Amino acid sequence: MASLETFATITRNVVADGEFVEFLPTVLYPERRQLAALEGIPAGADTESIAVEWATEGALGKEEFLVAFRVSDSEFKIVRRFAEGFEAGIFNVKPNEISD
Repeated sequence: MASLETFATITRNVVADGEFVEFLPTVLYPERRQLAALEGIPAGADTESIAVEWATEGALGKEEFLVAFRVSDSEFKIVRRFAEGFEAGIFNVKPNEISD
């Protein structure tokens, strides 16, 4: 089982050396230890619904996944699918800043 907080730390490490503005939706399938990124989402599209649908299509059956995507200039959201359903959280790129 992976947690939102663990994947938030991984995501922060990925964007630490780069431009957050270029951050692509990224999915983790923990059981397979597989990461993938999604390119080509059009500007103005509903990134959340596209990213979650993409992650769901890449899952094997009801496999757990976590998908992260940019929601503002300083925040990203993680949606986790697991046996009991879904959970989500919004995180700041800088770990010491608080998100609502």
